[in-house]
Amino acid sequence: MIPLSRFSLARFILLFIPFLLTACWEKDDPTPKRETRDIYGSWILQYIELPQENGQVTRVDGQNIRLNLANISTYQQSNEPFAYDLTGTLPVNQYHGRYATTGSPIVPTEPQSLVLDVKVLVSTKVGGPEQQMQLEHLYLRALEEVSLATISKNSELVLTSRYQSAKLVFLPSELCSLPK
Repeated sequence: MIPLSRFSLARFILLFIPFLLTACWEKDDPTPKRETRDIYGSWILQYIELPQENGQVTRVDGQNIRLNLANISTYQQSNEPFAYDLTGTLPVNQYHGRYATTGSPIVPTEPQSLVLDVKVLVSTKVGGPEQQMQLEHLYLRALEEVSLATISKNSELVLTSRYQSAKLVFLPSELCSLPK
């Protein structure tokens, strides 16, 4: 081993320390980074938006309806195109099904949207109060006809349905303080 003089050691430290500091320093990026979130995960329905003939919009409260979109497939028949698992809870019943995403829509949108197709949707059939049963029926019919999924700039998942041109608006479950 070659002995270092005090002068060369001090010079080495003075040259090496700035290199270490700049190598670990996070550079300022002039382009702002946008938080991106995919559609997978747990969502809480905030409301269903139903356009009326007179141009008005009716909002139906979500009442703690949950939607879980998995990015895995637990069951697939050999003749079935690939699809992911979808599960959720309603005010009275539970539901599950399968869905597929097929890239971007024909007309690009901002924020980015995905074509979403719900393949199979089944639910339990426990009876409950009339108002809750009507909400469950509306939600399941709209979910079966979903054609487009969009994550808005404020992290909402908006599912656009062909059924009555409904929009189902969800928030990520981590942003909601609802009981499980």
